[in-house]
Amino acid sequence: MKIRKTLLQIAILFLLVNLGCGLFFKGLQTLGVDPYILMTGNLIVVVLTVISFYMLFSGMKSSTTSGFLSTVLGSFMLKLIAAVAIVFVYSKLAPTSMNMPSILISLFLYLVYMFIELKGILSMTPKK
Repeated sequence: MKIRKTLLQIAILFLLVNLGCGLFFKGLQTLGVDPYILMTGNLIVVVLTVISFYMLFSGMKSSTTSGFLSTVLGSFMLKLIAAVAIVFVYSKLAPTSMNMPSILISLFLYLVYMFIELKGILSMTPKK
C-alpha cells in the first residue's frame, strides 16, 4: 500500500511539472527556460527515481545489513552517474549552448523526487 502511495506521489509531481510546462510554455521561454529540455529532464529524473525506488525497496528485504547498504549505494551511484552522463551528452549534442535554467530546475526536481522517494522508503521501515 505504501509503495502505491509513494509511486502515486511521484506520478502526480511528474504530471504537474509537465502540465506546468505546457500551460506556461511562453512564460518559461521568456524567462530563458526551454520547456522541452525541462520536460525531458523531468522524464529522465522520474525514470531514475522509480528505478532507484525499486532498488531500495528490494534492498529493504535483504536479511543482512551489507545487502541493504549495497543497494543504497548502488541506487545512489546509478542516479549520480546517469545524471552526470546525461548532462555531459547534452552538453556535447546541444546545437548552441546548454540551457542552464532548465538544467538547474531539473536538478531541483531531482532533489524533490529524492525527498519523496526517501520519505516513502522510510515510511516502510519497521518501527521499533
